Amino acid sequence: MEDARTAIANDWQSEEITCIAMNDHYVKDQNCPREFLMNKNNRVLDPTHLTSLPAAVRVGIRAALAYGHQFDTHFETVESAAPGTKFMKKVSIRTVRVAGFRFVVGWQHHMGKDVQYGSRSSGWWKLAEDLVTKKASAVSLPVSWIQEEEASKWQAELNGVFDQTEHLCRKEDLDAAILKALALQKSPVILCDPFLPECPVIGVNAAAQAMTGWGHVGRQEVASADVRLLAGAKPSERGGYHLTYGRYAEGEEEELQRLAVRAACANGRPCSVKFRKMFELPGDRPLSLWLQGVTVAYGVNKGPLGGGAHIWYLVGILSDAPVDAWEKEAPSSVAMASLKQALQEVLEAHDALPKPGDSQEAGEKDWHPYGGDVRLLSKLVWHCQP
Repeated sequence: MEDARTAIANDWQSEEITCIAMNDHYVKDQNCPREFLMNKNNRVLDPTHLTSLPAAVRVGIRAALAYGHQFDTHFETVESAAPGTKFMKKVSIRTVRVAGFRFVVGWQHHMGKDVQYGSRSSGWWKLAEDLVTKKASAVSLPVSWIQEEEASKWQAELNGVFDQTEHLCRKEDLDAAILKALALQKSPVILCDPFLPECPVIGVNAAAQAMTGWGHVGRQEVASADVRLLAGAKPSERGGYHLTYGRYAEGEEEELQRLAVRAACANGRPCSVKFRKMFELPGDRPLSLWLQGVTVAYGVNKGPLGGGAHIWYLVGILSDAPVDAWEKEAPSSVAMASLKQALQEVLEAHDALPKPGDSQEAGEKDWHPYGGDVRLLSKLVWHCQP
């Protein structure tokens, strides 16, 4: 896998894309040094970093990767990655398999608004293919490009994203607002995103960091933090807790809970889940974890999230008390009430999002003035476990 990363770019599963094929105009732009563009930690899909991808395309790519889609696409009028500068560009994105792993390769064709990127048979496509093949061959890795008929399967699904400059960008704002609310909580809480592969932990507040030893966890660290809710992960040498380690035998309560969460995420159904004990390394104390699903918005119009789709998260309370976190006498029961109030205030106070509304699907006229992809509920819907 490291050879593949060296040959091409970052692993697609970490939601990172690096522009590895660039035209001379872009490379020679002094405001966009090669070191910035070629850095494998560039994290083009991370909205907190400067990027040559518009938010709509970035989130569309993330959603496509999350559901295992392969695709080719083009988009135009993209802001430059250089601080304080803007250029008109033509960008292409293609999916390639290298040594069995899938990567997304992006490259820029020309500066200037009047130049067309051309068809698949044009020189730009061949230049990119030759570059990737050369890099992979240098380390003896096989390469196969996603065929046009395979890629076109999902093109129609993604057109709604690429055709709307602002489409889907507000889901990221919603993430940020909820993470901010969690950070203010005194009790140890975590946030998981079921719209990303394996429902990873995308936020841990200071109290949870102190209890678990995870350190800071955010979208940037999801791929390396080893705190995915559903995937099987090996214990880390640096210690700390793992939601994913397979310590439960098939048929045990916690394993059944894990499978229930996996099914719920796959089918888009919010849920609640309880883990009586998380995996602990020698010397660590056992923790109980109380996760509750909460719907905060509905998707609107077209796009990977879908019109009317539930926009929901799993928020969790950690407890090291002898009593399980979800019991009435547990201190965490008070913490959950505080957390629910904090998240409700997000809907009432976060003015960067579309105005609160009812549960009906919003039309284009409702979301377009705000440039958003979600319509907030006026009240949170919590999905409590029976």
